[in-house]
Amino acid sequence: MKHLGILLFILAIVGCGHEKIMEYDKADNLKKLGEYEKSIDVKQMGGEAATTPPPAPTDIPKIEEEAGVKKSKKKKVEKKAEKKAKKGKMEVSTVHEPDVEDKEGFIARRPIKDPFVIGESLVLNLSYFNIVAGQLTLMVKPFVEVNGEKAYHFAGTAVSNSFFSRIYAVDDSVNTYVNYETLTPYNLEITLKESKQLCEARTLFDWKKGKAHYWKKRVTKEHGEEESKVDWDVKSFSQNLISAAYYLRTFTMKVGKKLAIRVADEGKNIVFTGEVIRKEMLETEIGKIRTVVIRPKVEVDGVLSPVGEILIWLTDDDRKFMVRAETKIKIGSLVAKVKSIDPGDGWKPPTSDEGI
Repeated sequence: MKHLGILLFILAIVGCGHEKIMEYDKADNLKKLGEYEKSIDVKQMGGEAATTPPPAPTDIPKIEEEAGVKKSKKKKVEKKAEKKAKKGKMEVSTVHEPDVEDKEGFIARRPIKDPFVIGESLVLNLSYFNIVAGQLTLMVKPFVEVNGEKAYHFAGTAVSNSFFSRIYAVDDSVNTYVNYETLTPYNLEITLKESKQLCEARTLFDWKKGKAHYWKKRVTKEHGEEESKVDWDVKSFSQNLISAAYYLRTFTMKVGKKLAIRVADEGKNIVFTGEVIRKEMLETEIGKIRTVVIRPKVEVDGVLSPVGEILIWLTDDDRKFMVRAETKIKIGSLVAKVKSIDPGDGWKPPTSDEGI
């Protein structure tokens, strides 16, 4: 994946080329990334463990971070949360790291209100020049155990529709596992099946050593099979490009608030920054929804990256589903619009225009 930013996967569907997925008789060889497979042990969980969060401070009354709240009151709430968490055999610090991130709504690294529900699914139509090119689906799958620790399983697919596949066929998928307590990723798995390329890419995070490792095997008709590997020092509490899109939902959104997330990708250390610029009642296929609008920017190794104007719309509630995203490019705009939401529970979209 060449481009940077949270919307990378969403926008990857646009291209030009042949009318069907590329065929390659040695496609299975692309998945043989032995070093990666030996370093990550993923086990499926059964029963309630796969769908029930472990004891955590997410059920504690919200810590008010508003101006005017006394520090003594805040400390009492934090101590209460820590005491309850320890009953569940979970060691909790009341300090949120890293400093670059906004701390409101967190106890340590855990959001007080978890926006993720096992089984949720979000489907967005992807358009170019107002022509629907395909669909992006983002899912929260059952919990898994990664290297002995409970983890979220976030997954996504991008598939071109029958019309656009005549121009360029896409059948891409991603998977990432994220530690439940620290909300930091263990990995990123990318599979690209497209008209001009087949690609398997893997990223592995070694947080004890502060390292990230990236492997990629790719085959194209022009250049045949290619392989690359990158190792680099990664900054603590970094996300990958996909986990960052989910992690954004854990923050408290208020107009004027500045947000920042560290992201690590293909040898680069990135800082995603964004500002909540307004609230907006958005017309969608599933009805009117009250949203907050974020204008993100991307900084790569301390240098602002020219990614063009990007806007992201999230539902203005505790779940913060992404219901629209758009970016302007040299020719036209790329837009993602919500088609459907399966919340995994009884959630209803916010429809009140209060505060707008």
